[in-house]
This record gives sequence, structure tokens and C-alpha cells, in this order.
Amino acid sequence: MFKVSINEVDGLYLELFRIALSAEDNEARVEALRYVKHVVVAERLKVLAESEGPGWASEPDNQSLVTWSAQTAAERDDAIYEFSRVSRTYEDRNERRLNIAEHAGKLVYLSILEGKRQGVQTPTGILHQVTLAGKQHGIRGAKDKDTVRRSWGAYRGIVHLGMAMDFCADQPVQPEEVLFFAERIRRVLSGSCPKGTSEPYVPPEAQISFAYESGIWGPRFRNRGLPYSVGD
Repeated sequence: MFKVSINEVDGLYLELFRIALSAEDNEARVEALRYVKHVVVAERLKVLAESEGPGWASEPDNQSLVTWSAQTAAERDDAIYEFSRVSRTYEDRNERRLNIAEHAGKLVYLSILEGKRQGVQTPTGILHQVTLAGKQHGIRGAKDKDTVRRSWGAYRGIVHLGMAMDFCADQPVQPEEVLFFAERIRRVLSGSCPKGTSEPYVPPEAQISFAYESGIWGPRFRNRGLPYSVGD
């Protein structure tokens, strides 16, 4: 299982992390998540320039940050371009597939909480329910059980983030609370099995975990959230 650390500034861009998760497999998702880290740094630098004015770059206390920013500019530009490609694929194709998988994940999660622990591919199970809803509401990509099955199979290891974001959408919660909820969902999905089986709904090795870790450092607010690296 791959773990992604999210700090205070990253937390303001959770939707971008969700888009990164729409990539085709975990290897591509991990790479896309690193692109997002670069996008976040670029946005943070933009905010600094706009809020502090051009003078902040010439202040002695900020020289190490300015140097680091210049040295990593090319890598950051490449990452921003690559993430734009991920975003286009998301808009063209993968958003629909991810939405379907997240809806299936919600049904699985609620089934676990209610003690039903329904099967996923049984005749009246989770995928059947998603397909019925797709037909009733004319949802493209959700009207065929095989298509729904492929979407769930492709994304079941990462649905917990989008599920948590959706569950918390109408509540006044901080990004770290969304991450805590996502981690709770992840553990439930990987720690529960359909009734009569011994295989979890989602194998832990297929999952990507999001951990909140504070990135605030240094005595000056303007430098917070900008470590001199882009970590996992």
C-alpha cells in the first residue's frame, strides 16, 4: 500500500488529488500525485508573489526559498504540463468511471455499517444496485453491469478519498477532517468481507492511503507549507 502525506497547504487542493487518482493504475496514480504536489507549490508561490509583492524575493530571509524555487522551476513546469494531461483524460473519460466506482464504494460502506455486508457481484449485490440506478437515472457508463464491474475493479483501492469528500461536502469541516474520514473508510473497506467470504471488499495492497502530516515550519508565515522538496 502506498501512503501519501498531505499537509495544510495540500489540503486546500484535495480535488486535484482526487483527479490524480483517476489515472489508469496505481503506478500512474502515484506519478500523478507527485504532479499535484508540484502544482500546489506553484500555486503557493503565486500566492506569495501576489500577497507580498515583488519585494519578498529580495529579502535576505527568503533567499534560500528563492534559490530553491529557481532550481526546481523546470521540474515544476514539466509536472504542471503532465498534470494537465491527466486532467484532460479525467474530463474526457475517467471522471465518469471514478464517479461510478465511488458510488459503488458508498453502497459497500453503508452495507458494512448496516451489518448487511452484501456481495459485490452477486445477482442482487452492489454492482447490480449501481446498474439499476444507472438505468433509472440514465447515467452513462452505469447502465451496463460489466462496465460498472470494470470501473469498480479499476478504482476500488482509491475510492475512499472521493467518498469522504462527498460525505463531507455540505459540512463545515477542515481538510484534515476529510482525510481522517477517508482513512476510516479505507480501513473499513479493507477490513470487512462480504458475508460468507474471507476476502475483503478491497485488498489493502490495492489501496492508496492519505495521511495528514503537518507541513508548517519555520518562523515566518510566508514560508509555511513550502518545504524544499516535493515528497510523497
